[in-house]
Amino acid sequence: MGPPPGAPMGSPPGAPMGSPPGAPLGPAPAILSPPPGSPVPHAPPGAGGAGWNDPAAFAATAPPPTADEHLKAQGQAAPPEPAAEARASAPPPPEPQPEPEAREPADPLTLSAQAPRVLAGFLVSYEGSDLGTFWAIYQGKNVVGRKEAAEGLDIEIDHPTTSSRHAVVHASARPGRFKIEDTGSTNGTFVNDDKIPQKAPRDLKDGDQLRFGGYAVTVKVV
Repeated sequence: MGPPPGAPMGSPPGAPMGSPPGAPLGPAPAILSPPPGSPVPHAPPGAGGAGWNDPAAFAATAPPPTADEHLKAQGQAAPPEPAAEARASAPPPPEPQPEPEAREPADPLTLSAQAPRVLAGFLVSYEGSDLGTFWAIYQGKNVVGRKEAAEGLDIEIDHPTTSSRHAVVHASARPGRFKIEDTGSTNGTFVNDDKIPQKAPRDLKDGDQLRFGGYAVTVKVV
């Protein structure tokens, strides 16, 4: 059977187990807090409550600030990166220089007497030789005549139709330029089969064909 009507049922909430019905309740249990200086416990995932949002708890677990963050907090600029500093200190690229203009050949007739006697070209012939014969032409005057017929010859041609002092090849070098002058030959001087007048220099170009009387040569300018 149950208790009579109006009688209290069981122990009241909060009473020690086994306390008779109607016994007075004891004081509420105290909430213990960690002692000062002890580490703040981390909240388990999903735990609520204002205690787990404490800034002190976040500061204890956050990573230390970087050097840039420390300088930014103090109002100072972060140092430049090494690559940027190297680019800032590198000298500017050199400006493109204009290409040198091509040098015009000097007129051989106006050369100074002190001009260096350097190589300007050649006269090449296959007259009487399949291997060919050649004579060097130097800057300045090059006297052409029959072999062993006169003194002071620069180019000696072994042919009976060539005069003892037949012609003069005037030359300038670097770049080369030639002029031919007949100095009073007996059988004439020809440029590409065109007989030139005496004492009237004629310009020559690379590949021109010359004849001193009946002896033919080819002009090679260097």
